[in-house]
Amino acid sequence: MDLGLKDAAAVIVGGGRGMGLAAAHCLADDGARVALIGRTADVLDKAATELSDRGSPDALGLVAETGDAAAVQRVFDEIGERWNGELNVLINAVGPGTRGTFDDLTDALGEREESHASHRRH
Repeated sequence: MDLGLKDAAAVIVGGGRGMGLAAAHCLADDGARVALIGRTADVLDKAATELSDRGSPDALGLVAETGDAAAVQRVFDEIGERWNGELNVLINAVGPGTRGTFDDLTDALGEREESHASHRRH
């Protein structure tokens, strides 16, 4: 399927597994550059290798806990430097989700979602 995203810059938070990885596969198949953000380095490394094998010209996995604003900023700074500030696609594949628009999002809401996700992991 041609999504028209060849050489696009895509970031998937929670892209190492599940629906995030499935979305990453679609983007890589189309030739997009894909950065995965997650918590587990070996899972991200394996997923980035898969994406390269599927056609992503620049696949990478970056470790960050989404509840840590400084860590998230660090990985987005790294991505911005690597891709000259270009970002065409942003997918969040973590957390239980909240209804609303992008403009409705706040740090407090993200912290609440992360707290819910953390409780499910333990």
